[in-house]
Amino acid sequence: MKTFELSVGDKAYRVDVEKFDGKRALVRVDGKRYEVEVKKGAGVVSKPAPVSTPAQPVVQKATPLAPEPPLAPVRSVPSGGEVTAPMPGLILDIMVAIGDHVVAGTPVIKMEAMKMENEISSSVSGTVKTIAVKVGDSVSTDETLMVIEEE
Repeated sequence: MKTFELSVGDKAYRVDVEKFDGKRALVRVDGKRYEVEVKKGAGVVSKPAPVSTPAQPVVQKATPLAPEPPLAPVRSVPSGGEVTAPMPGLILDIMVAIGDHVVAGTPVIKMEAMKMENEISSSVSGTVKTIAVKVGDSVSTDETLMVIEEE
């Protein structure tokens, strides 16, 4: 997650970017969640610069979201929980070991995708049966990362 301090006119905002895919982002502005669409070619200014006209907003649509969804949805299979990569990326951390008990929603793998860190959560409660990747591996979309045997 990246955090930015932004100023619009005389008002300062704290913006936490939770997820960004190049077109859409999940952000928190002063603690309130929004899903936003970013205009193509919109730039980011890290330090405010003096301007003679008001800046055009980058956000096209901002809608408060319902309760927080998992950032990386995973699919389950009848024989257990198969945790798969939601997008191509690089494995940064494996947060569980074979034999560990996990509860549905528990983060099990951290991966980098599109220059952002994403936590991949278990979709089922159970015991970690196999881990198919190691730290440093590059993975493809829908590649199996681990299997969790349901209780």
